[in-house]
Amino acid sequence: MRIFPLLILLLSGVWLLADPACTNQLDALTLKQAQELAERQHPQLAEARARVEAAAGTALQAGALPNPSLVVGAQQLPLDRDGSNQREYVAGVSQPIPLGGRLSRARDAALFEQEVAARGLDVTRRELRKRVHNAFATALYQEKACDTQHELLSSAQAWSKVARSRVDAGDVTPDELSRAEVDVARAKLELQRAEVLREQALHALAGSIGDPTLRVASLHGELTTAFDIPALSEVASNLVAHPELLHARADAQASELRAELARAERIPDVNVEVLYHRLEATKENTLDVGLSIPLPLFSSNRGNEQRARAGAEAATARARRTADELELRANEAYARLTTTLAEAEAFESDILPRAASVLRVANARYGAGDINFAEVLPERRAWAETQMRHLEAMRNVMQAWAEVASYLKEP
Repeated sequence: MRIFPLLILLLSGVWLLADPACTNQLDALTLKQAQELAERQHPQLAEARARVEAAAGTALQAGALPNPSLVVGAQQLPLDRDGSNQREYVAGVSQPIPLGGRLSRARDAALFEQEVAARGLDVTRRELRKRVHNAFATALYQEKACDTQHELLSSAQAWSKVARSRVDAGDVTPDELSRAEVDVARAKLELQRAEVLREQALHALAGSIGDPTLRVASLHGELTTAFDIPALSEVASNLVAHPELLHARADAQASELRAELARAERIPDVNVEVLYHRLEATKENTLDVGLSIPLPLFSSNRGNEQRARAGAEAATARARRTADELELRANEAYARLTTTLAEAEAFESDILPRAASVLRVANARYGAGDINFAEVLPERRAWAETQMRHLEAMRNVMQAWAEVASYLKEP
């Protein structure tokens, strides 16, 4: 029953290896290199940078006076030859004048929109670094799991040779060799599965970097890399500078400025006209000056102001919610880190040494002929499972650290 899932894993691994698009290959990739690659080429960051550029262009344009209009015309042109010569020529300019401080408010709002885009870029960058860190931890775990499975297969093959020698010598019955050979076959299947999972994890790492065609051949790093665990108070003190909170607060400020702009836009613009008149009949030149003021009888922009004000209140509430959620997530991440660290330390200081001691005793008793291979086999499998669980614990520590590190100031 377990053959079919294994065949699917093997076929997907072969596809990854044979994919002609995987032309770029990296050997001994480190976590720092992976994060730097993602910083340079991930399309999500490119999109966020483009938003910053777009906001900068909007800020550059905001606050500029509307362009004047050139007015050129002719009046009372005769339609027949006998018509009176009352022709009048007009030339001048018409200039809208925004009132209520609308231009300065538009400029301020656009500048804060640029700040919002920049903070959004910081949020995307930090989230991407965490995602790459997690993918790297999984891929490194799968690589170490492959190494462990190779060691377990070598050990199983060595035991099989010993069993064959003892059967040939007549010390044990042939079923001892059969059990040893089954153990070798099982170890080979586990190794094949680990190799496929490793390829899939490396492919997922390439995807998190932003280039699925990237071929990561191997990784350089240790799941047991030492790091200084900060105090919870230090994590909490850094939350005020977290990009998510800064982004939410910048958006709240920008929304407030947009509400002020909507209120200013309720005051209609004044249109100033300066016109030169030329009377053809008398050759008289005149100058007209006029004001055009819209009357807000049907549309006073009250609805837009209400919408902008409600948006500002929502953004302010969102900023408060972001602060609360950040504190909750940081506490959960810190608790998860301390828990996974305690588990990994228990494996290293207690569980692994005890399991190794039990296996040594079983090996010695088998060598002395006190027990048969069927009695040694459970201890060997327990030892293999303990090693894999130890690797999982170290991977969990690395992923938990990636989460906690995302709440600290970046170096």
